[in-house]
Amino acid sequence: MLFDVDGTLIDTADLIADALEETCRRHLGQTHSREHYYSLIGKPALVQMELLGGPERARAMLETAVALYEDGAHRERLFPEALDTLAQLREVGIRVGLVTSKLRRELNPTLERIPLQRYAQVIVTSDMTTRPKPYPDPVYLALQTLELPAEHVVFIGDSPYDLQSGRAAGVRTAAATWGPHPRPTLEAESPDLMANSFRDLLRYCGLRS
Repeated sequence: MLFDVDGTLIDTADLIADALEETCRRHLGQTHSREHYYSLIGKPALVQMELLGGPERARAMLETAVALYEDGAHRERLFPEALDTLAQLREVGIRVGLVTSKLRRELNPTLERIPLQRYAQVIVTSDMTTRPKPYPDPVYLALQTLELPAEHVVFIGDSPYDLQSGRAAGVRTAAATWGPHPRPTLEAESPDLMANSFRDLLRYCGLRS
């Protein structure tokens, strides 16, 4: 099972949105609606900055946004049952991977605070492939590393970009409905499972009745 990180395992939506809002205020002198920031969650940070401020400002905005996120990193919160679910999957021999749109330098501080790597046999960040999500490349890399065929894998994510990436790579997809993206947005991607809780994921694997 492959998991997205932000919005799927860790509740960071408001932290990310606040960082994006303050970045826009400092660099552009304007802000957007909360919903607009939420809609960008799941895209790589540099892509977010290009969409918000254009390519010429993106690099400078990225540095600001990353610093603002770290300033507020104490607000990172694991979703309830996230670690228990990862532990149960590993206990029964199901291999676990993380496939995130974060850069590795963004993810590393998070992993120092929250030990997700304890359960993951592969971690793919957006700078490890030429094309990040929603392209299939990150999922392909995880499959190659785990030496698993696509039909044996499920990718769980809270954004349409996760579901698009998984579908394009030929794996099954599960939409985590507890993230910031509206349920209709996720349903439009026709995932194999609409998961309302981590228990739904375990049931999907046959681990709970």
